[in-house]
Amino acid sequence: MTEKKFTSRDLLRQLRPTPDLAYEFSNEEVLEAAKYFLQYVGYTLEEKEQWKNKPDFCARRGEGGVTYEILGLVRHSMKEVADGIAHLKKIKEELGEKETMDYIIALPPVQERHLIDYMTADDYKLYKDLRENAFAVWICNPQEKSVWCPQGAPKDKRFNEYFKVTFGRDLMGILATMPYRGDKKESRKHLIEELMEE
Repeated sequence: MTEKKFTSRDLLRQLRPTPDLAYEFSNEEVLEAAKYFLQYVGYTLEEKEQWKNKPDFCARRGEGGVTYEILGLVRHSMKEVADGIAHLKKIKEELGEKETMDYIIALPPVQERHLIDYMTADDYKLYKDLRENAFAVWICNPQEKSVWCPQGAPKDKRFNEYFKVTFGRDLMGILATMPYRGDKKESRKHLIEELMEE
């Protein structure tokens, strides 16, 4: 077996920065896509004018005596997710813990590499924060009218029939198998086990 010689062109190709977003959509377009998706799933949109910390969208759906609620924020990129988490924490604090309420951060399509890099930065800080607070991340593509959920899972299982892709809260299992991560396989496995125990 012969190996191809690694060239400087190969190195530059690997170093070439990729944009944060896979597609360029405005927050308004992502908001409209999230609202369209919620209505498509069977939710009724609501306005919450009286709240101190107002979400960008909220909706509810009743089924079998249970009312599911979704509260969400739109952020433009992974760089703004930490701000979204802080805002959702304030909303959650204002409303109190509700068993059938989900909190969502909706983003336009981001490059998978940036999604993973932001989730794993600072010893998986962003991932841990999302998981600890049971916040979900939705990737909304207004052009395709599709939504996928790379982090978290709504309590209303009806969403599973409508998401383009869902990971069922197990993003860490996917991160562990990403080929470009520089960590050694055993150290990744150990870190994953630690995170799952928390």
